[in-house]
Amino acid sequence: MDGNEVVSQFVSLTNCSDTEASFYLEAADYDLGRAVAMFYDQAPQALQQRSAAAATHRLPQAVAPPQSAAHRPRRQRRGWFQRLVQFPLMALGAGVKVIVEVVRFGYSCTTSIGSRVLPRSITRTLQGATQMLLQGNQYEDPPQSAATFKQMLQQRYGANCPEFLETSWQDAAVQAHRQYKFLFIYLHSPDHEDTDQFCRQTLCDPSFVQYVNSTFLCWGGDIRKSDPFTFSSQLHVAHYPYVALLSGSNERTKKVASSEGLATPTDIMQMLQPAVEEHGAQFVADRADHNERQSNRRLREEQDAEYQRSLLADQEREKQRFAERAAQEEQQRAAQQAQDAERQEVEQEAAEKKKTDLASALQQRKADKKAGLQAEPPAGPNTAAIRIRLPDGSTAQRRFLANQPLQVVYDFVDSLEQLTSMTYSLATTFPKAIYGPDKLQQTISQLNLAPQAAMLVQPHDDD
Repeated sequence: MDGNEVVSQFVSLTNCSDTEASFYLEAADYDLGRAVAMFYDQAPQALQQRSAAAATHRLPQAVAPPQSAAHRPRRQRRGWFQRLVQFPLMALGAGVKVIVEVVRFGYSCTTSIGSRVLPRSITRTLQGATQMLLQGNQYEDPPQSAATFKQMLQQRYGANCPEFLETSWQDAAVQAHRQYKFLFIYLHSPDHEDTDQFCRQTLCDPSFVQYVNSTFLCWGGDIRKSDPFTFSSQLHVAHYPYVALLSGSNERTKKVASSEGLATPTDIMQMLQPAVEEHGAQFVADRADHNERQSNRRLREEQDAEYQRSLLADQEREKQRFAERAAQEEQQRAAQQAQDAERQEVEQEAAEKKKTDLASALQQRKADKKAGLQAEPPAGPNTAAIRIRLPDGSTAQRRFLANQPLQVVYDFVDSLEQLTSMTYSLATTFPKAIYGPDKLQQTISQLNLAPQAAMLVQPHDDD
């Protein structure tokens, strides 16, 4: 769109002169929305009253179709005197332009830094508030603004109104997307001459209200508030009353139908129904895809739950098997301990019995040997004096005939009370020799134990 067309649209919206239009557009860098807002903030009161019929269209019109020549006010030609009068205003506009640019630069820097530091909700609120200050609109929290707008409609036109959501239009679009529904939009311009008739005869018509409430989610707002004003700028609304139908998620929201100006309920429903038929199939596909994802998710959850149950059952069975094995091992251990104790008891009894039998046999042998022991011969050349050292350190000495066998020495040792071994051997230390059973029949003299000798009693290990 070239400069002349923008000037023409500014003139049609504000009913001002071409010179004034050029001034405000230059001050706003040919941003039509900002130029219109600047005009109504700075223009004289009389001029605002003169252009009240156009004041409701305070929205960006960059893409709106131009009005016909029949409805466009005739441009007035200005003389040199009038241009001279406008010169101070143009100088003031240049200063305003500088201030606006400084504010815009500071706003851009603050927004860029704040979007990286502050939470998204706080950044969005600050942006909305700043835009309201720049645009001259009264800022109000979007949910509160929506609730106030809905209450105003019900008070003025009755309770039979569309069920407008009390939230921002972005959140309303998200809700519509999640429910796979279209979002019906109504932008309310209270100063427009057709608004009251549209609300009474169309927006609050019972059949129309029933249709939109049963088919769509609804959202509406007063364009004098921040959220609806920003939304109308994004939609490039040119005329009011304005209704639209949106489809898609918040990130992919698109307008599929719209109506500007006064219209009957039948006209709007005839405008909405083709859009529903054309784009509703996508909702059906999205819902089917969502249901399939939900079904797959539930199936995975059921499979995971079944796996967890099976895993818990396996763990429980393994725990039971472990407990059974532990109990079985404990029983085996107790049985083994009982067997060991019984065997030890038997062995101890056998050892005690063996010890008792050994002691009894030893005493019996001592008695038998002592009874069969011959009288000690007197000292002489044919005798041998043998001293016996027992294991307990005691000694015993006796004379034997040199021609007697070694057996008589063993018989003597067997009769001693100090002897505690059933089996033993006699030995000498010098010369070192052991006189075992193989030498019992040799004589004392043959064994070089005469005329005297010192012998040790060496018990055997099995005793």
